Amino acid sequence: MLATVVGATTMDRPEWVAIHPDQKHVFCTLTNNKNRGVKAGQDVGGPNPRAENHYGQIIRWLPTNNDHTSDAFIWDLYVIAGNPVVHPSGLYGGSENVNKDNMFNSPDGIGFDKAGRLWIQTDGNFSNEGDFAGQGNNQMLCGDPQTGEIRRFLTGPIGCEITGLTFSEDQKTMFVGVQHPTANYPAGGDNKPRSTIIMVTKDDGGIIAS
Repeated sequence: MLATVVGATTMDRPEWVAIHPDQKHVFCTLTNNKNRGVKAGQDVGGPNPRAENHYGQIIRWLPTNNDHTSDAFIWDLYVIAGNPVVHPSGLYGGSENVNKDNMFNSPDGIGFDKAGRLWIQTDGNFSNEGDFAGQGNNQMLCGDPQTGEIRRFLTGPIGCEITGLTFSEDQKTMFVGVQHPTANYPAGGDNKPRSTIIMVTKDDGGIIAS
């Protein structure tokens, strides 16, 4: 409310903020905004390029002289999420680094590993229908901030949100949160889905994503 009073740009539902290990760039997920272009004060353009934005985007900025107390900065959109299969042209298909193999919607949780890889977690529409056909369940992806390349790392069970991540000090173990799954598992035994934290390691014991 206070930001609106002083005339700040209304953003598309900011969620997580993460600082790159270089201590220069800041990344922020803009999850979605069905009211973009509909309600007064939510114009389309700049960091919010789409009306009825149901896919989301990730913005990043670099403050003047790398000084985070500065009141000036430059920015760009690291990724505009979308569905290039349903929307083969235009912004609803996503930015150039989105394709049929890594497409997603509603970026939410983000974080960096020591090597500077950006880990992206989603909390969005998992209907796999209509605008979201082919995107499947919520997921986690890994992105290269320098090249823009993004690859899918894992997908979660039906109804879940993938949220929260941290690494062991040696970067050889990753911990990932799986929240509120709703899938009905096969009959027999305890078939109630539960939130959990999973531990990921490589077969060769190496650094995750190396």
